[in-house]
Amino acid sequence: MKERYDAIVMHYGEIGVKGRNKGMFVGRLYKNIKATLSGESYESLENMRDRLLLRLNGDSDVESMIKKLGYVFGLAWYAPAYLERNDAKRIVERLSSMAKGMAAVKVVAHRTYKDVNFTSGEIVSEFIKAAAKRKLNADKDADHKLFVSVTKDGTIINGDKIKGLGGLPVGSSGKAIVLLSGGIDSPVSAFYAMKRGLTPVYLHIHAFPNAEEAAGSKINRIVGVLNRYSNGSSKVYYLPGHIFLSYVAGEKSRYELVLFKRFLYRLAEAVAEKEGAKAVVTGDSLGQVASQTLENMASSSRGIGTLLLRPLVGFDKNEIIDHAKKIGTYELSIMPYRDVCSINSKNQKTVSEYAEVERIYRKAKLAKAKNETLKRAFVR
Repeated sequence: MKERYDAIVMHYGEIGVKGRNKGMFVGRLYKNIKATLSGESYESLENMRDRLLLRLNGDSDVESMIKKLGYVFGLAWYAPAYLERNDAKRIVERLSSMAKGMAAVKVVAHRTYKDVNFTSGEIVSEFIKAAAKRKLNADKDADHKLFVSVTKDGTIINGDKIKGLGGLPVGSSGKAIVLLSGGIDSPVSAFYAMKRGLTPVYLHIHAFPNAEEAAGSKINRIVGVLNRYSNGSSKVYYLPGHIFLSYVAGEKSRYELVLFKRFLYRLAEAVAEKEGAKAVVTGDSLGQVASQTLENMASSSRGIGTLLLRPLVGFDKNEIIDHAKKIGTYELSIMPYRDVCSINSKNQKTVSEYAEVERIYRKAKLAKAKNETLKRAFVR
């Protein structure tokens, strides 16, 4: 028979030191949890002084809710819990019941509410006495812990804590345009942008004959995985890549990758203005490929007025792959896909000069190509 818990207790970490802005961050976290648990059955979600408490009912699917909370940024840890009155005898009785079947257990007690007739130390000592009588192993060095938190509204008792994603709640830092390719890096970059509280709006340059085919490709599936972390659906701009390729035909091919990056940033800048986004997020990792040398990153981004964020700049490829596997995008990312971002020009320039990049950009009339490309945007 499944355990019948009374609640799920949730604690935030970084949010707790936000000072006067704490209320805004907690409010956003509250909304995100509500959205993530949409469709689940529970009694209420309460915003307490230093935690959130999800009160359960007889129809609550605790296992399902615990799984979903694993996608919520802003939570330091969470755990299914029991609720008791602020009564030492009842608390010790509950702890003894929870300790049954455990090889060894340590009780950690804390009072945020002091107006009770017992101390945290007394709870621990009374449990040790009860454990001895019931032949339970109370051990201060035990791996398993039972946590007691005495609050004004009652006592919360939970077992081992489940580590959350941490970070800031999605939406608390504003909106960003996330450049999304069909590769491994950019979905991981999107994940880390969301971890810092950014709401993603995705921009993808496709090589399909029409945008509908692009929207039905694996890109839509990758976005679906990422949406688990942003508590809902995200807007995606699908833009054709053939216009850029036609405009740069005949130009110096060694600069094609750098030109494409510059073109991509200009597109993102325009979409950012339309969406009210304050930043553009890329999957760049310094030195990983030809377009990501320090010189080429500088040449492609110079003059871009929108803030460029590169969450993966210090990651190596193996680290990025490991993260992609953890967040669930890796298998989709390695599926065959014709990606405009993977221009296969030979002997690409690794050390470009901004003046030359800008000269070719103007000569190829890529500002005009940008406008034509934006007119063909398919938004989903």
